[in-house]
Amino acid sequence: MRTAEAVDEIRVEEGGRRVVVVAGRLRLPVSAGVTDDQALMLARAGTTAWHLLRTCAHLRPDESIVVHDAASEVGAIAVQLARSFAAGRVIATESSQSRRRRAVRLGADVAVESDPDGLAERVIQANEGKQVDVVLDPGGTVKASLDALAPFGRIVCYGADQDESIKLTGLLGGSQAVIGFRFEHTLERPDMIARAVSELFGLTSAGRLRPVAGD
Repeated sequence: MRTAEAVDEIRVEEGGRRVVVVAGRLRLPVSAGVTDDQALMLARAGTTAWHLLRTCAHLRPDESIVVHDAASEVGAIAVQLARSFAAGRVIATESSQSRRRRAVRLGADVAVESDPDGLAERVIQANEGKQVDVVLDPGGTVKASLDALAPFGRIVCYGADQDESIKLTGLLGGSQAVIGFRFEHTLERPDMIARAVSELFGLTSAGRLRPVAGD
């Protein structure tokens, strides 16, 4: 069986129909108005961002959200989706001023320095003095994010090298959740990719989503 590391590609089938082949085995038609490069990005980075928000975080309208590494491919799409899904305040974190400016251009209300030292305080200040509802964490910020998380808040971890330990007692005491996501598991349930890609292609065709390559 092929793994998620298999190369994604665009193929043109008989009749000129374009399909994106994900991980060498899942074929999905590409909508008009979506370029080949956009389709490839949405198939993996877009599907990841969509499930972080929809399946894992269950982001609700008007909830505040922090997107760490917001200038990456997944982060950039997540910022735009959060805005499209009617999130409240969208807060980006990034390591440089240019990357923070990029996150704001993509739709974040504010972008703050991502250095772990003082990160929780900066996030709360960026959320007008209130703790946040949802955090998307690609790795290395779970502890700081927990300090900024409101009761019933959710942190979704999706990076490959998550190595921070979380005490269950702390989560229980704060009515909080830390949720993991791996793209590979969606390949075992093709409907999960098909649902995500269908909405992503629709938003892109309508001009409401602009997939951009990461820095």
